[in-house]
Amino acid sequence: MRSLQAADSSHHRGSRSEGREPFVYAPTTGTPLQRLRPWLWFTVLLSLVSLTVFGSVAARPGEVVVADNDDTSLFVWWLGHGAQVLADRLGFGHGETGGLLFTDSMNALGGGVNGAWNTSMVGIALLLAPLTWLAGPIVSYNLLILTIPVLNSLAVAVLFRRFLHRLPAFIAAGGVGFSSYVIAQLGGHPNLAFAVTPPLTAAAILALLGLGGSGRGQADTRFDSARGAGQSASTSRSFASSVLWRSRRVWSIGLSFGLLLGFQFYVSTEVLAGTFLAALCFLLCLAAFARRMLTMHSWMKLGSGSLIAGAVALLCAAPLLKTMTGANAPAGTLRPHGVWNTDLLDPVLPAAPAWLSAGVSPLPRVMDIDPAELGAYVGAPALLAAVVILIGLGRRSRHRSALRIAAATGLLVFSLALGSPILLGGRVIAGSGPFALIEAVPVLNNILPMRLVLHSTIALFAVLGIGLDWAWAHRRLLRARLLIGLLVLAAVCVVPGPQTAREVTVPEFYTESVAEVIPPGSTVKTLPRPLAWAEPHADEAMVWQAVSGFRYRETGGYFIGSGADAPVIYSAPEDSLDALLHASVFDGADLPDPKSPETAAAIADLRAAGVDFIVLVPEAPLLPGGEGAYAQFLDEAVGDPEFADEGVLVYRLDQ
Repeated sequence: MRSLQAADSSHHRGSRSEGREPFVYAPTTGTPLQRLRPWLWFTVLLSLVSLTVFGSVAARPGEVVVADNDDTSLFVWWLGHGAQVLADRLGFGHGETGGLLFTDSMNALGGGVNGAWNTSMVGIALLLAPLTWLAGPIVSYNLLILTIPVLNSLAVAVLFRRFLHRLPAFIAAGGVGFSSYVIAQLGGHPNLAFAVTPPLTAAAILALLGLGGSGRGQADTRFDSARGAGQSASTSRSFASSVLWRSRRVWSIGLSFGLLLGFQFYVSTEVLAGTFLAALCFLLCLAAFARRMLTMHSWMKLGSGSLIAGAVALLCAAPLLKTMTGANAPAGTLRPHGVWNTDLLDPVLPAAPAWLSAGVSPLPRVMDIDPAELGAYVGAPALLAAVVILIGLGRRSRHRSALRIAAATGLLVFSLALGSPILLGGRVIAGSGPFALIEAVPVLNNILPMRLVLHSTIALFAVLGIGLDWAWAHRRLLRARLLIGLLVLAAVCVVPGPQTAREVTVPEFYTESVAEVIPPGSTVKTLPRPLAWAEPHADEAMVWQAVSGFRYRETGGYFIGSGADAPVIYSAPEDSLDALLHASVFDGADLPDPKSPETAAAIADLRAAGVDFIVLVPEAPLLPGGEGAYAQFLDEAVGDPEFADEGVLVYRLDQ
């Protein structure tokens, strides 16, 4: 390993003898198009990879989704809802959808849904609204799935270009964009897979501190030059003479950073909270390993820029924060602690979506976990390569500060991702972990520790990118070629395989005759009703409402809220008919007597509550009971359907 250091030190000394700074990268000369061209080619390549991984949905974007759960229905619903609300505001909608952040379009009998506490993705829904109007929310959802790995890679590349040459920065950034975390979360959780904010946050911190980068000349691109005690008087005078310029830069970065954080509030507050924790770890590591490069002026710039960004972000988030204090907000911790913990073996045991995986993780869990959460896998070769790089370049090379900062940040964040207790092979080896401190903090205690591996993954690929940067610069050396070979093996082990799509069941009625049968603003009870089940098709009633253009309000719904009997609920409370049918839905029991007094009372309760229609989809995949059983039950309990075609039976109650 000392040979790596020696080779790099020699290269470093040679660079200095030629008057070049150690961390000055690709020249920024040339026309804007010339500077942009590599990024355009990188984007094209990323797009081709995304089409390969998600080719199944690219071929049929309006008919299928990639997911083992049915959280996809929830996000299709919110994308459609945001587009419809915007259409209402612009004057060409039907005007019955309600607000962006609080709506009674679902849970109509239970007081609606507080979208500020849910995965409403308002920011993305508004951006995709034109496509949703033209092609529908399922197409918008699948375009988002195809786009997220590309956007993530580009954002990480912006960060990595502050301390890496272009080629290694692009390769390492692509590794993050198509990492196990991102691809796994895209199996139903696009709000969590959208990871643009974390790397851009780190890039903003480095820019405010004046570390890394290749855009302003040598004085501001040093990552391992001694600043502080060794800073020359001329540098101090240079700083004093450019206070105004730097102030403008602080304002520019602060405002841009604030808008980014403000947008993230409307995509995923959990990713935002996780980014806050990762940023704290990053700052601690900067203070520990970059103290010679940072002056009081650097920290003041960071503080000033952060204050500006925080003010802008809070101003943008004010409507969401106000809504969070409103009705139907959950009154307790959203998920139980100790369940969504990263096992110490998760990084080395393949789980979906890696092509080496059998599809599921072999590790035992406290309870069944959605495969979309199993994204910690990076592979043993990648971890081995990181260790080799740290040992070989972490002491005397020009990369040492960047390496130490990235590695220490990754280890700190991963220690939090382990959760509390700490598990090894499914067994508890420590009853409490560092994450126990987070669980004691209000709001932050809603973070699921498994999802923090996003940030440790970024740090790991920063280390791998530094190793690739060195190896590519010294590729004539045998040890450099061996390192490149190890990095190639690491990439092969973690590369995702093509993702399998499944059908989305949408009766023709919801795109054809719904507007003629159901007046705008009607309240509808759909059977089967949407339920918070982690299996395909469980919540497709929400998709039907979304593709209909939200012509009606739905009594059911899958969401996070609160109820009269529970501080946290995940679906609309049962009405009288649901309670009567409960045993048939959950226990496989026979349907009740449609002519019984209990059935008559349940139907009467729905009428009294203002329900206008019951819509039955008799061929729905998860409808319980035998063939035609539910239709026969409703025929006898309510009367003949008003409409019976295009895959649905519509029963009118408001008579």
